[in-house]
Amino acid sequence: MGRFKQLAAVIAALTLGLNGTVQTAQPAYAAESVMYSGISGLPFDNGDPFKGVDLSSVISLENSGVKYRDRQGNEQDIFRTLADAGVNTIRVRIWNDPYQTGTGANYGGGVCDPDDAVQIANRCAAAGLSMLIDFHYSDFWADPGKQKAPKAWASYSVQQKADAIYQFTLETLRKISETGADIAMVQVGNETTTGMCGVLLDQYNWSDEGWRLLCSLFNAGAKAVREFSSKTLVALHFTNPEKTSNMNYLAKMLAQNNVDYDVFATSYYPYWHGTLSNLTNVLTSISQTYHKKVVVAETSWLHTLDESDGFQNTINTRDKLGEYVSYDISADGQSAFLHDLFRAVAAVPDGMGIGVFYWEPAWLPVGGKDFDRNLPVWEQYGSGWANKAAGEFDDSAAKYYGGSCIENEALFDLDGKPLDSLYVFGTVHGDGKQTAPKGKNLLANAGFEADGDWTDHPAGWTLNSTSGGHFDVRAEDARSGGYALHWYSESAFQNSTAETKITADQDGVCRCAVNVQADETSRYEIAVRSSGGFSKTESGAGSGWAVWTRPEIEFPVKKGETVTLTISVSGDAGCYGSVDDCEITIMQQTAEDPPKKEPVFGDLNSDGKTDGADVRLLLDYLTGGGSLTAEQAAQADCNKNGALDAADLTMMKQHILK
Repeated sequence: MGRFKQLAAVIAALTLGLNGTVQTAQPAYAAESVMYSGISGLPFDNGDPFKGVDLSSVISLENSGVKYRDRQGNEQDIFRTLADAGVNTIRVRIWNDPYQTGTGANYGGGVCDPDDAVQIANRCAAAGLSMLIDFHYSDFWADPGKQKAPKAWASYSVQQKADAIYQFTLETLRKISETGADIAMVQVGNETTTGMCGVLLDQYNWSDEGWRLLCSLFNAGAKAVREFSSKTLVALHFTNPEKTSNMNYLAKMLAQNNVDYDVFATSYYPYWHGTLSNLTNVLTSISQTYHKKVVVAETSWLHTLDESDGFQNTINTRDKLGEYVSYDISADGQSAFLHDLFRAVAAVPDGMGIGVFYWEPAWLPVGGKDFDRNLPVWEQYGSGWANKAAGEFDDSAAKYYGGSCIENEALFDLDGKPLDSLYVFGTVHGDGKQTAPKGKNLLANAGFEADGDWTDHPAGWTLNSTSGGHFDVRAEDARSGGYALHWYSESAFQNSTAETKITADQDGVCRCAVNVQADETSRYEIAVRSSGGFSKTESGAGSGWAVWTRPEIEFPVKKGETVTLTISVSGDAGCYGSVDDCEITIMQQTAEDPPKKEPVFGDLNSDGKTDGADVRLLLDYLTGGGSLTAEQAAQADCNKNGALDAADLTMMKQHILK
């Protein structure tokens, strides 16, 4: 018994902060770490995914008197609290003009105009948090049920709307970036399943013409983002992933209309949107077919069924939980759900699942349950779901004027103290292994855009079209940008070729990749040869129109060597296809593995820090409730005496407190 009393005393000491107040070392729900593998193109150390929350309402809430606290209950800036919990990105919605004409009264819903976004950006920059900017291109809520153009754009033609979207997006992003905040991703529209900015697909009977017009708006927003920064990801946002065929249709139509974007984003609310396994399958299908990153841009789960401000909540009875999930209605249930959701997105292959954003986890009540007392506060500061003034723009929203309808799904309690579920974000990590090449693309005209028009002599390439199989570059069936290398033949042909060469500027390991879409009768061969003697081919056949495949070849190269890429195509009568977005990239300067980082003292779970999670692992081992690997045991032996005991726990405590 003496040994266990000693251990208990050590753990009691570990839970005391420097000011003597009791701290919780770990949430009650001890979620296992979720590892994301192979993510690239995101601005986080160690290949982390997006671990995001939507904080769009925070300015109006704080103006209404809502206070936020740290884990010990002390008032603290919420951006610091989120960063401490492991959040790395803040999502912010932007409405153009959420104010009543004449009176200037705000519509509510957090207000969320560009000036609010700038205030949030300043605090993100101070806290080291990246941003996802969510343009609704509306004056109030935009979702599948309503996609109204802003008041100022209501009479615009589609082309005028495209021009306005481009200008508004670029100007707003530049204004936000002046704060120093990192804008990692931009949503061009919010839940645009049925349309955007007044261009509604059902008004065009979901025809090709309707899609062409809608996609011109998507591309206008994307153009602004590309002009703003080549490092900022462009996301398109949809919903209802439980409808698998609908999601695949949306992705197909985006490809057919040559929409320029990087990330296919979806909302996923577990009581509406199907099982997690289905979510993984849908996102995997879209990612692998269209070579897009995928992300969950909105989600939440509830910790109680109670409402707290006199305004009815969205989910307020068990019969509204749907048929898809079985998590507890508690902070532990939120933790379990979030852990499983992060894991479901991580399961998308090749590092293409890039994270999760929790929707409005801090939208708390501005007072007690007295609706009439709260109403003037909501109306003044816009801290409720909608204000009466919103009726000018959206009658349906104004019918539900009042407070928060999701405080029971927040990750904070009513006093502004974080729930244990917030700290699941800190259990999600990347492994730092990138699947995408790190170096520059050595091909000068990789996407066939250099000539800017039809040509059969594209810059940097030599085309050899055999009888019947005519290669040319045209504005047709492109994967990205405006042009692609294209073929069509009314008769069978053999071995039409497109060839290009580069000279390696350093030693290293290269990756050659080519994107091909073609009908099933087209056959292709990708060949790489180097002047140093390397030679390899990859061959395949088309999988159907707009279904892109990506053959790859890796090979060693020496500085000064010439590398030749040859694309050869054969096909039956009537065959067609295109090639786009080719690359030859030096992934690393040598073929050797990078040196391993020195382990952190006492870091048993290899997450790069020593904290209560490591203490828990050692304690479980010493009390017979767990096991350690040989590597973990070596890390746990803090005094290096060859034995694991309470002395090691004491040293770990001292290290943490120091």
